[in-house]
Amino acid sequence: MTELGLWSSSTPLLLEFVCILGKRSGGFRLVMAGFGFRILINLVKRKDNKKWLAGGMAFLFILISPPPAFCQKASIKDINVKRTNGVWKVSFNVENCFTEKMEEAIQSGIRTTFTFYINLYQKRSWWKDRKMASHEFHHTVQYHPIQKVYQVTLEENHSPLVASGLVEAKKLMSRVKEFEIRPSSPSEPEIPAYFRIKAELDPVRLPLHLEYLFFFVSLWDFETDWYVKPLPP
Repeated sequence: MTELGLWSSSTPLLLEFVCILGKRSGGFRLVMAGFGFRILINLVKRKDNKKWLAGGMAFLFILISPPPAFCQKASIKDINVKRTNGVWKVSFNVENCFTEKMEEAIQSGIRTTFTFYINLYQKRSWWKDRKMASHEFHHTVQYHPIQKVYQVTLEENHSPLVASGLVEAKKLMSRVKEFEIRPSSPSEPEIPAYFRIKAELDPVRLPLHLEYLFFFVSLWDFETDWYVKPLPP
C-alpha cells in the first residue's frame, strides 16, 4: 500500500476486472469515475499532496470525458470472397482501428497485435449451422527507432515486412488479402454457406514499471462486431 493508502497488491487485478466489467456492461466511465472520486477524497485529506491532488483531478476529468476521446468503433469493410480450385480466398479491410493513442504507443516502440477470426459455416434448418472451417491469425507491428522502420509480421505470409512510415504500416496491419480457407469437408450443394469475420486488438502489454500506472490502456482496445458474408452459389 502506498503512502496515500490507495494501492495494494490486489489493486491491479481489481482494476483490470473493473475495466472488463465496465466494457461489457457499457458502464466503464461510471465505475471508474467512482474510483477516481475515491482517490480525490483521500487526496483532499492529505493537504501536503497538492501535486497528487491536481493529478487526481485530471485523472477524474479524463475518466468522465466523452467516450470518443478514447475510442472509435472499428468495422470490417470491403469483404471480397472468391473460390479457386476448391479453396476460398477472403479479403477485407478493417476501418477505424487506429486511434491517436494507439499510434503514439506504436511510435514509442510498443509491440501491437491485431487478431483476426474467420469461420466458415453451412446452414442447417434442423440443427445449429455446421462449422466447416475456423481460422485465427495475427498481424503484428513494432517500431524500431534506431533503424526508423516499422516491422510488420503477417502470419498468413510467413515472413516479416518492413514499412518506412506509419501510414504504410497501418495499411499492412488493417488489410487481409486473399486469406486461403480450405473446408474440412465438402459442402453440400444447393445449401447456403457463409463466412463470419471478426477483428480485435490484443491487450497491450506495457513495461512492468508503466503497466500499473497506465492500467487504463485498455481504452485503446478495439473489437469489431461479427460480420457475415454469404458465399456465392
